Amino acid sequence: MTAASAIARKDWREFVRDRRLLVMAALMVLLSLAAVMTAYARVAAYEADRVATERRDRVTWESQGERNPHSVAHFATWALRPLTPLAVLEPGVTPYAGAAIWMEAHNQNGARARAIDDAAIAFDLGTFSVAWVLQTIVPLLIFVIAAGLVARERERGTLALLLIGGADARGLLPRKLGGLARIALLLAAPVLAAGIAAALLAGAVDPLRLALWTLAYILFFGIVATAAVAVSALARTVSGARLLLIGLWCVAVLLAPRAGVAIAQATAPTPAPDAFWSALRTDLAKAPDPFEDKAFEAAVLQRYGVGKVEDLPVSFAGLQLDESEKHGAVVFDRHFGRLAAIHAEQRAAMRWASLLSPVPALENVSTALAGTDGPHQLAFQNQAEAHRRAMIGALNRDMVEHGAGEDFDYKAGSALWRATDEFRFHMPNVGATLRTIWLDLAILGAWALATALLLRLASHRLARSIV
Repeated sequence: MTAASAIARKDWREFVRDRRLLVMAALMVLLSLAAVMTAYARVAAYEADRVATERRDRVTWESQGERNPHSVAHFATWALRPLTPLAVLEPGVTPYAGAAIWMEAHNQNGARARAIDDAAIAFDLGTFSVAWVLQTIVPLLIFVIAAGLVARERERGTLALLLIGGADARGLLPRKLGGLARIALLLAAPVLAAGIAAALLAGAVDPLRLALWTLAYILFFGIVATAAVAVSALARTVSGARLLLIGLWCVAVLLAPRAGVAIAQATAPTPAPDAFWSALRTDLAKAPDPFEDKAFEAAVLQRYGVGKVEDLPVSFAGLQLDESEKHGAVVFDRHFGRLAAIHAEQRAAMRWASLLSPVPALENVSTALAGTDGPHQLAFQNQAEAHRRAMIGALNRDMVEHGAGEDFDYKAGSALWRATDEFRFHMPNVGATLRTIWLDLAILGAWALATALLLRLASHRLARSIV
């Protein structure tokens, strides 16, 4: 038996003999099952409601009968955000972001129907999920278990015996890390396995996204375990190591993400909703009104070579409506674009918290690969707005082409409503997603390198203390 395997087996036996650690492992299994069942039920119920609502909304849309196209544009329809199967693993911002957008004429509405508004209890530490367990509970258990891996050997006086028995002082900590990895696998594997199984049951999973998501957490656990072994080696006592590791856990898991949010709000504060909509409405009021603009009327008459509106071969009201939509689009793009830029600045500012912990970077990677982060929510809103403009444009064009002399008295048949495409959200591809998180991946890599260097430093210090 090699020294490495002997050390790993010894640590494993101590873990098994310590009933408290076995109880923790059992609780992890129960907690993971609870997280998976809760998340799966939440996603399954949401998707069932979404599909049923879309079907009912489409039937209502197609059953309107003969109506004026502009009346139909105000009657409007809904765009509902779908959840990916990986939302079972990582809910991200979806409980706090709107899930439905009302696509009507003249208005770019915000997303509404936030799940958090219907929650009976607010869970301050985050949404209970597989990702929450992996980011919060598993690191805590790894720290508790790892605190005594080396420090206990020093307290008992068995550290010298290990070295006399053939263990290399510089190679001891990597071997201890290997033993801890075996124990950490026992803790994390049930959570990962149950979560992946639930995601596969929830729908068609993108295998590349799932693989990258899993690898990101494996890298994170490697960072946590490496740091824990190094701290245990540097500490003089088990109690000292445990106290320091619990403090690091509080900073890394509880304080750093909240510090990132505080930095983001201070750096790029989000405008109050009332102020945002008030400024948007003010700008809309300043935009030229085609229904009052005589210059627009003169330009239309010149374009068609007639002297009076009544002589136009098209619906003048339809042209006015279409022009009004174009003016509105400019205002909407300016205000919503500015809001998106603020959110991008906040996302960049939050990365400063990664100086204290790898958790903020992991959260960005986790939510992005699960399709539940801010950029995916923005993609949904942008696609909904593009669909709204295309839909309203098609209705206005029909009125322009067929409503000459009738304007708002013109009625189109139900064939026009049936010909209108349904909204379908197209998930950004993996390449586009990786471009938004490449810096977060680099930060995780930097943390892995930093903890590896810390472990090496602890190994050198341990070797010098034995000589």
